[in-house]
Amino acid sequence: MALEQIDLSDAVAAVNSGGVIAFPTDTFYALGVDAMNESAIRRAFEIKRRPATTPMPVLISDRSQIDRLSGDFGKLPLILADRFWPGALTIVVEAADEIPEVLTGGLQTVGLRMPNHELALRLISETGIGLTGTSANISGQPPSKDWRVIEESIGQELDAIVAGDCGVESGASTVVQVVDGALRVLREGPISRQELEDALRLTA
Repeated sequence: MALEQIDLSDAVAAVNSGGVIAFPTDTFYALGVDAMNESAIRRAFEIKRRPATTPMPVLISDRSQIDRLSGDFGKLPLILADRFWPGALTIVVEAADEIPEVLTGGLQTVGLRMPNHELALRLISETGIGLTGTSANISGQPPSKDWRVIEESIGQELDAIVAGDCGVESGASTVVQVVDGALRVLREGPISRQELEDALRLTA
């Protein structure tokens, strides 16, 4: 079935009513909830069997969503977004005041990413909001690209599963933060530190 023919109505309705879904991305399956819904975020933590003390990344489909999620995105993060989005790069920036504290883990920052995955982008666009992008697995277990694995492990606790193929990336996204004009690589993934530094150097 073509991607544009996959019916997302149940998943969209679940998110918009405060539910938790699983959906494919360019890396692994993700647990998706409305990134502004505190109770839904807490439920996602419960499904992962993880204390609500660590931040959850947010996946977006359009640059216009940045303003609602970040108080100050910044020039250098924008350069990185221009170069690597959509793609496997999570950029940690200042969180907007209205973002639930449970999403940020009390750090006052939020990790934003635009996945390079047509179905995920359509899902995020149709919900009209940013979706959490934490991996859809019980904490301590490996992430999966197979919806059947998700269904077997946590399916009974989810409101919907979007069955589809994940992208070809073999690892979780690279995570970066710009602090006082300096690049910090918090987790190196498909996009290397060298690629990031080259992108910033070329625009300096």
